[in-house]
Amino acid sequence: MSKGTQFKKVEQISYMLIGFIPYLLALYLIIALDIEVTPTILAVAVAALVAHLSGFSVIRKFGWQLKNVSDKTAEAVSSNKRTSIEIGSDVPDELRNIVEAFNVMLAESEDSSRNYQDMATRMMLYTRDIEQYQKKLRGEELSRQRLSRYVGQNLVNRIVNEKGDMPLQNHKQMATILFADIRSFTTISERLEPEALISMLNAYFDAMVEIIFKHHGVLDKFVGDELMATFGLVEDADKGPLNALQAAIEMQDSMQSLMAAFKVKGFPRFQIGIGINCGNVVVGNVGSKNRMDYTVIGDCVNVAVRLEQLAEGQSILVGEAIHRQCGNVINMQSKGSVKVKNRTTAVECYQVMM
Repeated sequence: MSKGTQFKKVEQISYMLIGFIPYLLALYLIIALDIEVTPTILAVAVAALVAHLSGFSVIRKFGWQLKNVSDKTAEAVSSNKRTSIEIGSDVPDELRNIVEAFNVMLAESEDSSRNYQDMATRMMLYTRDIEQYQKKLRGEELSRQRLSRYVGQNLVNRIVNEKGDMPLQNHKQMATILFADIRSFTTISERLEPEALISMLNAYFDAMVEIIFKHHGVLDKFVGDELMATFGLVEDADKGPLNALQAAIEMQDSMQSLMAAFKVKGFPRFQIGIGINCGNVVVGNVGSKNRMDYTVIGDCVNVAVRLEQLAEGQSILVGEAIHRQCGNVINMQSKGSVKVKNRTTAVECYQVMM
C-alpha cells in the first residue's frame, strides 16, 4: 500500500516554485535585456526575498505544527490510556478544529470502551446470579421430589416456599397419629409369590398414601404391611384430628373398590384396621449417624398403635382426645377402656360409626 504525500514534500516543492523560479526569471531578464541593476531594483529584490522567507517561515511552522499534531494523535490512539491531546495557542483555527474533533471522538471511544467493560461486568454478574438461581432451583426440585414421597404436593409447595424455619427441627407439639394394618397379613403372604405380594402391597399403599396426602397427612413410615401417618405437623395442629378421621373413613370406603380391582388381578381380598390418637409428641430426627428418620415419639404414639391392634377389619378405633374434639362432628360409639403396655391408667376408646 503506497504512502500518501507528506506535507514536508509539498512544502519543499512549493518553496521552489514560489521562491527560486521568480528569481531565476528576474536574473534571466536582467542578463538578456541588459537591464541596469539600480538601487530601486535591488530594494525591490530584497523586499521580495524578505517576503518569500517570511512566507516560507509561516508555511514551515504550520508544517511542524501539523507534524506535531500527527505524532500526538498517533500516540493517543496507540496508548492504552486514552487521553486528549493538547496543542499551543498559536495553532491555526483549522488545525485546532481538527484536534478538537479528534478529542471528542477519543472521549466517545473511551466512554464506549468503559460502557462495554461495564456491560461485560454486568453480564458476568448476571451469569453468576443465573447459575446460583439454577442451583437453587435444582436443589428445590430435589427437595420437592424427596418430600413428595412423604407428604402431598400442596404441603410440599408450602414447605419449600416457607421463608422461616422449616418444620424439620426437634421440638414438642400436639399431633394426631394414624396407624393402619392389614388383617391376617401373615396368612395372605404365605399364599402369594414374592413378586405378587410386593405388587399387591405397592398398589394398596399407593391408594392409602394418596388419601393421606389429600387430607394433609405426613407419611411417617411403612413397617411391613403397616403404615404410620401423622397429621397436624405441617397444617394447624388443631385440624389434625378431623383430618385424620376423614382420611381413615375414606381409606375404609376405598377398600371396596380396591378389593374389586385386586380380584381382577388375582390378589386375595383383605380388610384393614385403623387406630387414631392425638396428644403431645416429640418430633425430631431419630436414629443413628448413618440412618435418620424424621418421626414422632411419645405415649400418644403407643396408644395409637394399641388402638390399631384392637381394631377389627373395616373398623376405626380412636382415643378419648379424638372423641372429645370430633365427637360432635362424626358419630362414634364407646368401646370401653383398654390397657396399654407401660401405661398405668386405662385408655377410653371409641369406634367410628360409618
